[in-house]
Amino acid sequence: MKRLIVPSLLLLFIPVLLFANDYKIVTFSTANAGKVQFGHPVHLSALGHDCTLCHNSVFTIGAKAAPVTMAEMEKGKSCGTCHNGKRAFPLSACTRCHITKEVAVDIPDFGAVTFSHKFHLGLGAFGCGDCHNAIFKASTDNPHASMAEMERGKSCGACHDGSTAFTVKENCTRCHTVRNIGFAADAQFSHANHLGLGTFGCRDCHSRLFIAGPNSKRYTMADMETGTSCGGCHNDITAFSVKGNCGTCHVNVKDVGFEKSDAFFSHQVHTKILNCDSCHSGIFIGGVNSRRYTMAEMEKGESCGVCHEGKTVFGVQGNCDKCHVKTKDIPFRTTAAGTVTFSHSVHRQMYGCTDCHNGIFTAGKGAKRYTMADMAKGQSCGACHDGKTAFSATSADACAKCHPLRDVTLALDARFPHAKHLGGFSCGDCHNALFKAGPGNRRWTMPQMEQGNSCGTCHDGTTAFSVKGDCDKCHKTTSDVTFNSPQAGPTRFSHKFHLGLGAYGCGDCHNGIFTTGVARETHTMADMEKGQSCGACHDGKSAFTVRENCTKCHPVKEITFAASGARFSHSVHIGMFRCNDCHDALYKPGAGNRRVSMPEMEKGQSCGACHDGKSAFSVTGSCEKCHPVTKAIKFEFPAGTASVVFSHKSHTGRGLGCLDCHGKIVTAGVSRKPHTMKDMEKGESCGACHGFSMAFSVSDPINCEKCHQERF
Repeated sequence: MKRLIVPSLLLLFIPVLLFANDYKIVTFSTANAGKVQFGHPVHLSALGHDCTLCHNSVFTIGAKAAPVTMAEMEKGKSCGTCHNGKRAFPLSACTRCHITKEVAVDIPDFGAVTFSHKFHLGLGAFGCGDCHNAIFKASTDNPHASMAEMERGKSCGACHDGSTAFTVKENCTRCHTVRNIGFAADAQFSHANHLGLGTFGCRDCHSRLFIAGPNSKRYTMADMETGTSCGGCHNDITAFSVKGNCGTCHVNVKDVGFEKSDAFFSHQVHTKILNCDSCHSGIFIGGVNSRRYTMAEMEKGESCGVCHEGKTVFGVQGNCDKCHVKTKDIPFRTTAAGTVTFSHSVHRQMYGCTDCHNGIFTAGKGAKRYTMADMAKGQSCGACHDGKTAFSATSADACAKCHPLRDVTLALDARFPHAKHLGGFSCGDCHNALFKAGPGNRRWTMPQMEQGNSCGTCHDGTTAFSVKGDCDKCHKTTSDVTFNSPQAGPTRFSHKFHLGLGAYGCGDCHNGIFTTGVARETHTMADMEKGQSCGACHDGKSAFTVRENCTKCHPVKEITFAASGARFSHSVHIGMFRCNDCHDALYKPGAGNRRVSMPEMEKGQSCGACHDGKSAFSVTGSCEKCHPVTKAIKFEFPAGTASVVFSHKSHTGRGLGCLDCHGKIVTAGVSRKPHTMKDMEKGESCGACHGFSMAFSVSDPINCEKCHQERF
């Protein structure tokens, strides 16, 4: 019997390697028997929490061990050291370590069969070794065995032979779940009915007439009438014929609705007068091969038009409401003027369906879209909307009767009211000479309008008020504008505040000092100090100067450095220094700033430029002044080693100061270096105290759990 291969346990114990996963359970992937889980808590509890009983006598810490087979374990290697039936349960108790589950077996041309481990093991007569690996490999690559092979004793047939267990022959439904199968056109095949006759077995149909599963094929009624599929028996000899007995299988035919046209076909009404084969499959082919016909085709005698020709029964022409029981409004999405809705209900009060269909409009897939130019020539809506029969479709003052109007909101809360402008102008005055309706339209800047483009064509101070200096007539509200400064964060400009001063109007800034919209230009502080942008007024005469008054525009905040818990207070420093004492000489605000380590600060960089013990307290030895809060640090390790949480509070509570460890023994921040247990045993890192009479030793195995604990 081929043995299951299980890799030996590999327990790494490298104390200060970060960013691995914390865990209690170790999972091993075997070559042939799935995943096996090893629980540290269970074993440690049984062994008195003594790690050294296994490490390094059975499992070597830090060494990559070779896989160990079950045969080797049975000789006392790896897990077999204890699991020998004396010290612990024997290796033959497979399910104590190997998780069993229900196995779905994919069978070609027959779907899936589920094998239940729980059921077979629950019989109490069989163990894992009865099947594995003599009959089945404990893996997913077992070769497929056909029913014929099983009947000869292979695979399941080794037991299911009629002696040990029921035979695989003629007992299909014991393993293969059967169900009713629904087909198109509300036909249904009942396995229960056919098997209940007692005359037929599964083999009478499978796979002679039907291939089950994903490779199964659907057959048409025409195929069946030639002896294929159901027609193999339903030939009017063995069983009723598939031809002429539609209602026996199609037990619940439903009315058919044609969504696009709201037409309605009633099987119930027609089957009271006609047999199914009066229409199927000569006139209509049902199912996936069916096709839709246009009204024009029906008028030529196809589809419904075979009977509905005005003699046999009412004609398809002129009797629309007999099949189209309701009409709906139709939205036309135009490229230039939004969505136009055609109302059937309004037009039907004056006209009949045939007044438009199919002479003027062809419905369905033969429908055609027309332009306004086409309508002006009498096509489509223009056949009636010509200014005589009905209002003209192309009259500029009639646009709003079909095209819905709305106020258009533009950038910076500017609004264009269609209704107000139509009081003095027609649509054609602007469209399409000045504005192209729809997505092809372009936006214009205020300077371009001042030169006579777009709104500026009329709003020139003569025909209508000027676009220059009458801002509030179109821009109903002003909003605060936020500038994302790359160096000083978001800076807000308040329109409300500046207009509230009462000394300035929109034209004082726009467009002389500031150009809005897409033509807007960004200015640096250096530009402003030269009188550009805000600096045109903020020059120390008209208003406070942009230089020396940073906090009036740039919000300042307290800055927390997440990695170290350090805090920088702008409010404290601004009370003594100006912004440009630090910016940009020492700090570049924003994303371009870099973090500086404590050793760099001690050499005069960053905070250390002032905090040198002369200008201000030194960065060395005054830790708590900037780091007011210390936090516990969690170190996570590779598989096999519990995490370690280092508590600053615990150590400072025993009288230790920051400098007792930083930066003699431990270097914080980006310069930090990981240390192994061997390093610590030599006096490095934690081992500087833990192992030299100052605290418990890192080299004593009974002290492992003092640091390595499952706390999360």
